[in-house]
Amino acid sequence: MRRPRRLGLFAMILGTLVLPRGGWGADPAPSTLFGWGKQSLGISAGYGFAVPTGETTGELADVEYVYVVPRWSIGLSDPLGGDAWYRGNVELVAEGALLFAVEPDDGFAGGITAMVRYNFLPAGRLIPFVQGGAGILFLDLDLEDAGRADDFNFSPQAGVGIHYFFSGRTAFTGEWRWHHISNAHIDEPNRGINSSLFLIGVTTFLK
Repeated sequence: MRRPRRLGLFAMILGTLVLPRGGWGADPAPSTLFGWGKQSLGISAGYGFAVPTGETTGELADVEYVYVVPRWSIGLSDPLGGDAWYRGNVELVAEGALLFAVEPDDGFAGGITAMVRYNFLPAGRLIPFVQGGAGILFLDLDLEDAGRADDFNFSPQAGVGIHYFFSGRTAFTGEWRWHHISNAHIDEPNRGINSSLFLIGVTTFLK
């Protein structure tokens, strides 16, 4: 019952957000904040839980964790696609990765991640995006089933998300990711962790 309750808590947090109404006034339209060289800073936190698939079995399938992500991003393109539904821009996202395991035992991981993100740029406050990338993690979960999963690992991941602007340059950011941790057979046995990760946070877009 732990997972539904914790996911319900994040849903309640989302439901209590009070977002302003009305026009933008002197503030820039959200879509104008995305383009070549334009930058943002943000931080997100969330909850991940292992999904029993393939190599993720035994204790590894019981892993649950809190994930904290400070980030910086920079635009790699101006808006593409003209007036098409897929109009958007490409962005490079650099993240710190802090993982605090809570089940089945305490543990910690720290590392860095690089993501490529495509932001869809319709008119209005809502900016959806898709993203994918990979990082490195130094893992210390100390699980009997982990084999040599501790120490140096890679963390490929991909997912979807949204920015919802509640002021001219600041947005609520929500994401879901499929997150993988393994050592890519640098050492054996290579027991990996596949997990579903939910994140919420705030992003500020710079001038």
